[in-house]
Amino acid sequence: MPLPPEERRRSPRHACRGPADFRVHNWYLRRGRILNLCLDGCLLQPDLSTGYRPGDVLDLRFEIDRLAFRASCIVRRVNPDNTLGVELLQLSGRNHTRLRELLDQLAGDRLVP
Repeated sequence: MPLPPEERRRSPRHACRGPADFRVHNWYLRRGRILNLCLDGCLLQPDLSTGYRPGDVLDLRFEIDRLAFRASCIVRRVNPDNTLGVELLQLSGRNHTRLRELLDQLAGDRLVP
């Protein structure tokens, strides 16, 4: 029996909120927000739904807890609520380290009552 999508992830996702700007195939600038994040990807909620498809390449810029990131990404899934499951393809070494530290902090914040 196949595992549910949550069990297939390579790293755990953490709920978060933050603004995001992105370009699809280097076209028009779009805006949205990050809903959850992991080392391998995120859930992106675009402000406008305009026919995104799996395989669309994104140049993504986002901010979480005053830390800004930029990454090359690909849309892996378009959900019925128009959110996008996005895989991070390219992230600089420095940003990868910062992202890991942010995720550790988000994981720790969940443990605080």
